[in-house]
Amino acid sequence: MIDLDDVKKIIELQSGNLVIKSIDNLPQQLKQSLKESYEVEFPEDYKKISSVVVCGMGGSRFPSYIIKELFKEQFTVPYLFNDDYDLPGFIDHNTLIILSSYSGTTEEVLVCGEKAVEKGAKICGLTAGGDLKLFLEKNKFPYYLINPVYNPSGQPRIGFGYFFGGQLGMVLKLGLIREDKEKVEQAINSLSLLIKNFKIDVKKNNNSIKQLAEKIYQKYPYYIVSEFLTGVGNSIANQTNETAKSISAFRIIPELNHHLMEGLKYPDKLKEILTFVFFFSKLYSPKIQKRFSITKEIVEKNSIQTIWYELEGKNKIEQTLELMAIGSYLSMYLSVLYEQDPKVIPYVDYFKERLKE
Repeated sequence: MIDLDDVKKIIELQSGNLVIKSIDNLPQQLKQSLKESYEVEFPEDYKKISSVVVCGMGGSRFPSYIIKELFKEQFTVPYLFNDDYDLPGFIDHNTLIILSSYSGTTEEVLVCGEKAVEKGAKICGLTAGGDLKLFLEKNKFPYYLINPVYNPSGQPRIGFGYFFGGQLGMVLKLGLIREDKEKVEQAINSLSLLIKNFKIDVKKNNNSIKQLAEKIYQKYPYYIVSEFLTGVGNSIANQTNETAKSISAFRIIPELNHHLMEGLKYPDKLKEILTFVFFFSKLYSPKIQKRFSITKEIVEKNSIQTIWYELEGKNKIEQTLELMAIGSYLSMYLSVLYEQDPKVIPYVDYFKERLKE
């Protein structure tokens, strides 16, 4: 196994430090994007909508899921995300469509954009360029143009702070969430302290994420989350797949309590590779905290490995950002252990090329 305290080896395996810089820069990505997106000007009628639908895929999608679950109780209108070519039937001139694509070339998002125009929806977007930028400019739709100076890796899943902060800034500006922008800014300012011991120059004995990566190396991790952290569970599974080239999944309490616990007996090989990683928060509701403990007990009764990781942030926004950072560092350390370059995504690229044929 690669020594995760060997900084030189980590940089060598990743063909440089661009990924590491991007991960370390999550607080800067968030600060920049929240500030800049909040300055986007919207027509007055954009503030009179009945629903929001965000269209995005992959690393341009899961930040929407994070926002949806974190601010579930604060949203003033229904907020959905759409991850295919078809739009919901209810969309009309009272719906705000947010088109989300880092590259600006995501096929599903561009198709949805054209369909949203046909439905007369109100449209905005966020992108770093490409065809989406041209589409938004051509139709004179408001948008946040990402200047990804804090994402030298160029990968959306590693620069996803731009999408979290970018989308959040726009919905705050439109008054769609009952939350103070200052509270979000305070949480972002606290993030650097929360993640300081996750960095590559911090030795394993003081680095909980290096330790976690070693525990799930050559395992099939199930990331267990709930309530306001549900969307981050999805992002960590996404990053593990793409960055570490390793299979993973996420599951949600209480939903898994109604079926998954009966599916842990077979196949026999399951007990050799499956690991449940419980991301626990004392900010979960009391009923959910109790379910976490009992679920862990049942998983262990099935002779399956469990890992308990408790978050430290002082409030829900801080813990969400903390877990977002954990996902990036964890998947990067896993890519080192598997000796994979986290920047490249050969099968995703291959798939896209085949689609063009």
